[in-house]
Amino acid sequence: MKPLSLLLALSLVANAAFITTRVMHSSSARTDENLHARSSSADASAASASGKSDAVARADFIAALKADNVEALRDVLREAGLPDATVRMIVSSAIWSRYRDRMKSLQPKPDPNQPWWKNQNNNWYGNSTREQRAEMRRLQREAKDESVRLLGPDKDSNAWGWQDPRISFLPEAKREDLQEIEQDYQDLLNEVQQEMQGFNLPSDAEKIRFLQEEKKRDLAAILTPQEMADYELRMSPTAQQLSWKMNRFDGSEDEYRKIFALQQAFDSTQQLDAWGNPIGQSPDDWKKRQDAEKQLGAQIKEALGAERYAEYLRSQNHEYQQLATAAKRLSLPPETATQVYNLRNEVAAESQRIADNTSLGNDQKKQALADLAKKIRGQVRASLGEEAAQVYLKNGMHWLSSVEHGNVVTFSENGQHSESRGLPPEQKKPAAKP
Repeated sequence: MKPLSLLLALSLVANAAFITTRVMHSSSARTDENLHARSSSADASAASASGKSDAVARADFIAALKADNVEALRDVLREAGLPDATVRMIVSSAIWSRYRDRMKSLQPKPDPNQPWWKNQNNNWYGNSTREQRAEMRRLQREAKDESVRLLGPDKDSNAWGWQDPRISFLPEAKREDLQEIEQDYQDLLNEVQQEMQGFNLPSDAEKIRFLQEEKKRDLAAILTPQEMADYELRMSPTAQQLSWKMNRFDGSEDEYRKIFALQQAFDSTQQLDAWGNPIGQSPDDWKKRQDAEKQLGAQIKEALGAERYAEYLRSQNHEYQQLATAAKRLSLPPETATQVYNLRNEVAAESQRIADNTSLGNDQKKQALADLAKKIRGQVRASLGEEAAQVYLKNGMHWLSSVEHGNVVTFSENGQHSESRGLPPEQKKPAAKP
C-alpha cells in the first residue's frame, strides 16, 4: 500500500473509531428514548430486517457496546440485516477503539524547548523512537488481524477499496499478499531513511541493498517467474523512475519495454537508494557513471531510432515541459511547443556562423548576436502570445541573454545544459608595407 493511501485509510478508520467510542461512552448515560431519537432510522431498519422489536434490537445493540463485545456486536448487526460493508465498518471501528489509548501513548510528547517556528528537518515520525514506531506497526497489524478473525477477509480492505492498478495483472488472491510485502519493506526502508538524517554512509547503501534482496526473495516466494517479470516491469525502482519519463514522452508499450530493459541493466550496475537515485559515489564513480550514461543513451537511440530518441530527450527537458504546458493551457496548435523549443538549434547554428564570419569585426558580431536574440524573442511572442511569452522568457531561455551580450551558445545532446563562450580576440591586420 502506498504511504499516502495508508495514512488516508488510517485517518478514516480513526475517525470512525472515535465516533464509535463516543457512542460507547455516552450510551450508558442515555435513556432508551434518547438513543431511539438519535438512531431511530438505523434501529428501525435493523429491527424490521431481523423481526425483533425496536426495544429488543436497541437493548442488544447497547449491551454489546457496553460490554465491549465485538463478537456480539457483529452478530446483532448481521441479524439486523445490515449490509456487510456497514457491519465491517462499525465492528472494525469498535476494534480500533480498543487500541486508541495505546496508540496515543506511543505518540511523543511535544518538546517544550523546541521553537514552534522551526521545522525539524529529516524527521518523518515526529520524534518517535524506533521502538515506538515498531510497536505502532505491531498494534496496527494486531487490530487488522482481529478484524479478519471476526469478519473474514475483505477484498476491499486495502485503503478502503483502493488497490494499486499496476498489480491488476495478478490474480486477486495474490494482490493483498503483494501489497503487504510492499508495505512491510516500505516501513523498513523508511527506517533506514530516518536513520540517515540527510547524511548517507556506505553502510546505508548496504542496508538498502540487503532489504531489496530480501524483498525480492519474499516476492519470488509468492509469484511465478512470469509474474515476477511483470512485477519488475511495473513496480521496480527502475519502473517507477521510467514511468515519470514515459508520461512526458507519451511512448508506446513497446518503447517502454525497450527502454526499461536497457535502463534496468544500467541500474543494476549502479549504487542506488530505494527510490532509484544514485548515492554515496566518489568523483571517480561519478565519472564512470557519466560514461555509462552516454553508452546507455546510445543504446536507447539505437532501440528507438534517431527521431523518436530526439523526441524522448526533448520531452525530459524542463523548458520543453513549460512550453508543452503553456500550449495546452492556451489551446495553441500541438506543434507550437516543438517549434519554439527548436529555436535553440537555430540560435546555436546562427551564433556560431556569426562568430566564424571573418568579414565582421567583433563589435559587428556582437551587434549581430544582439539582433539574433531580439529576433528570437519576437518569434516566441508571435508563437505564444505576449502574456505567455513574458512568463516563458522570464523562466526559460536564460541562455538567450548570453547571446544578447555577445556570446556563442551550444547545447548538450539532451538539451539539459547550455554552454556560452565569448568571441575570440580580433586578429590585428598586418600593417601595410611602405
